[in-house]
Amino acid sequence: MQSLEVVLNPLDWDGVSAIASVLMLFINLFLLISIIFAYRTIKEEVKNRDSTLLIWAMEEMSKIKPDIHVLKDAGEYASGQLGKSTHKVKWSGELRAAAQRVSVTMQRLSYMAEADLISKEHFSNMWGPMFADAWNRLEPFVQHKRHLEREPLTLADGAYSRKDFEKFARYCEALRN
Repeated sequence: MQSLEVVLNPLDWDGVSAIASVLMLFINLFLLISIIFAYRTIKEEVKNRDSTLLIWAMEEMSKIKPDIHVLKDAGEYASGQLGKSTHKVKWSGELRAAAQRVSVTMQRLSYMAEADLISKEHFSNMWGPMFADAWNRLEPFVQHKRHLEREPLTLADGAYSRKDFEKFARYCEALRN
């Protein structure tokens, strides 16, 4: 039988370092590829969320479309100065209910745009003129609601009711001009 001889040379640390470096390169490449795929996935998810919100917004706008048409032919909201005894509301209860539905829905949708939960650009491209026109029609109604709630009448004074509707409508109006 032949004898077996094992030679134990000192460990070459340069070789170990090279192997560790190659291993770290593969790990870093894997992490970089993972980050790229995660970025693409997140980007697609944001588009999906925006489209879902736009579909929801379209459904909400479809619900109030008949009310918007009724309000277009409604005439002047009130006569006399707000807060004075001469102030008289001219709109019927049905018109005021339609104005309430439209202003509440447009406040919700405007909040989404103002809070950047949905693309303000897409939203204003789709419904900007409608929001601006609705605000112009409903401003006396909203100010009357604010007066009844003892709120300031203007945003500059700190009005709260329908504030996002007013902000977004003014933004859309500025885009038109």
